[in-house]
Amino acid sequence: MVHTHGSLSGRIAGKQCGAKVIYTRHCAFPVPGYLRRGPGRWLYSVLDRRYADHVIAVSPAAEENLLDMGISKSRITVMMNGAAPLQRSSPERQRVLRRELGIPENVFTAGILARLEAYKGQELLLEAARALRQEGREFRFLICGEGSREALLRQRIREWELEDRVLFLGFVEKVEEILSILDLQVNCSYGTETSSLSIIEGMSIGLPAVVSDYGGNPWLIGDGVTGLLFKSRDSADLAAKLRRMMDEPVLRGTLGQNAYEAYTARFSGEIFAGNIEGVYDTVMK
Repeated sequence: MVHTHGSLSGRIAGKQCGAKVIYTRHCAFPVPGYLRRGPGRWLYSVLDRRYADHVIAVSPAAEENLLDMGISKSRITVMMNGAAPLQRSSPERQRVLRRELGIPENVFTAGILARLEAYKGQELLLEAARALRQEGREFRFLICGEGSREALLRQRIREWELEDRVLFLGFVEKVEEILSILDLQVNCSYGTETSSLSIIEGMSIGLPAVVSDYGGNPWLIGDGVTGLLFKSRDSADLAAKLRRMMDEPVLRGTLGQNAYEAYTARFSGEIFAGNIEGVYDTVMK
C-alpha cells in the first residue's frame, strides 16, 4: 500500500509498483469552473480512479471539494484530523516566558499559529486589534509563523500603532510553550482550511478558540461550545468575538474545558490512527 498526500506522482509510482493507493485531501477551496463541469471534471475523475483506490478527506469541506470535481462519494472516507496531546508548561515556565516576551502577568493574550499568507487572515486579526486598541483595551496578540506576508503585516502594525499590542515570534518549535501562555487561540483562515492541527493541539490542553466559519472550521469548533465562530473575512465580527472572550473569563474556562473533552472524544492521535487503519483494512479487503 502507498498512502500519499496531494502527490499525484506518488500515486502514479504506487500504481506502477502494483500497490493499493490511498491519498489524503487536506485542502478546501473554491473549485474552478473547468474542474466542476465538462471535460475537465471528466478527466479529473478518470485520473483519480486510475491512480487511487480510496481518498481520505479530513473534513466535510474537503469532501465537498472532491465531490465537486467528480469523485464518487463511495470512494471517500471523511475523518477530522487528530494529533498527539501536548503537555502544558508549568506555571513557573509560563511566567518566565511571559517576562521574556514582555507580556504583563494578567494581560489577555491570544495567538495565531499559521503561515504568513493572505488566506490565513492575519491582517484581519490586525484590523480587529486596531479596533480594540482604539477602545483602550489592554491585550497582546502573538503572530507565529513565516511567509510572504511578513513585511506587509509589519507595515500594518507600524501604520496602526500596534507595536505595543502585537508580537511577531516567527517560526515556533516549542508550540506547547506558546499555547500554554495563551488565553485563546485564533484562526482567521478564508482559504484551504479543513481541520487545523494547531487548533486541535490547543484543544488538547484545554485552550478555547475563535475561528472563522470557513471550510472545515465549523466542524472542528462548536460555536458557543468549544469556542466561537466569526464571519469569514469580517474583522468587525472577529473583534466582537474577541471582545466577548476578553470580558467573560468564566465563558473562556467553560469553552476550554469543553474543548479538552472534545479533543479526547474526537481528535486524539489514537482515534485518528484507528480511523486511518480502518480505511487501510477496507481497501486491502
